[in-house]
Amino acid sequence: MSSVTFHVNVGNRQDYLCRLARKSIATGTKTVMLIQLEALDVIDLLLWTVSDSSFLAHCRNTAAPSVLARSDLILTTRLQPGLTGQVLVNTSDRMPDGYRCFDRVIEVVGTDDSERQAARLRWRQYSGCGDELLHFDAQGRVESP
Repeated sequence: MSSVTFHVNVGNRQDYLCRLARKSIATGTKTVMLIQLEALDVIDLLLWTVSDSSFLAHCRNTAAPSVLARSDLILTTRLQPGLTGQVLVNTSDRMPDGYRCFDRVIEVVGTDDSERQAARLRWRQYSGCGDELLHFDAQGRVESP
């Protein structure tokens, strides 16, 4: 059973993913970020240029096996067998196949109504699988997902 936390009301997804990445790297938590294809290049670049004097080391799932083994942060557009970590950050609109390889899943949900509706469906799917579900409001509001 995985622990699934829905981070809802995320205003700027790119900034939020950078904050999650920074925390992951600082704690040495092996994290895989499942990113939609159209956002992959943007997130990849942001992580390398997060500030003028620093970057957040990461790689894509297409990196050499030796690089993947040493990387605490891996970006991918789909989960593949063998791609595991402690935390999976999901930005897609579907419940990812293979998520049970991870101890924790973080679902990042914006403020758009279509994103929220898709998140509600995923919540029901995870619940139906018996996963522990948690809710975190990125804006500090109190409401259900």
